[in-house]
Amino acid sequence: MSDPLIVKLIEIVNDEIRVFNQLLEVLQQEQRALCEDDLPAIEACLAAKQAGAEEGRRLETERLQVVEQLSRRLAMEPQNCTLSRLVEVVEGWQGEELARMRETMTELNTRIRATNESNAFLIRQSMRYTERCLDILSGQPGNRGVYGQFGRARRGAGLRTLVNRTA
Repeated sequence: MSDPLIVKLIEIVNDEIRVFNQLLEVLQQEQRALCEDDLPAIEACLAAKQAGAEEGRRLETERLQVVEQLSRRLAMEPQNCTLSRLVEVVEGWQGEELARMRETMTELNTRIRATNESNAFLIRQSMRYTERCLDILSGQPGNRGVYGQFGRARRGAGLRTLVNRTA
């Protein structure tokens, strides 16, 4: 027999999986845009990520409400009524579906984190490159170390130039 609250929870989690997939897609598009230095595409990705985050928050609120109702029905503490715990308690095809969805969400979360970390690395590298170019072009000393005699790192002294005058 189908429990309407479990069916509702499955629908919500399916929607969350859809949003996670869309977010992963946007992060991958953002990665390409970062590599191609495509500012309009980066801005479009930012807007899409923001919309996805808002949709995710809305779905999470809805899911938490359903889980709270389920916890009362199953005589469980709301904070202990997690998807993992529901997989153990719910029987039949609904329990199997929740288990499959949990696995999918865990995998998507791992992929999203890895892609997001990669994008953050690309952004940091781009910022360092831009700062370095500005330092060189403006002749301003940077606060980063430069290699000196015998390969030891030392703080840059004086103005930076395009030519190493110490050699």
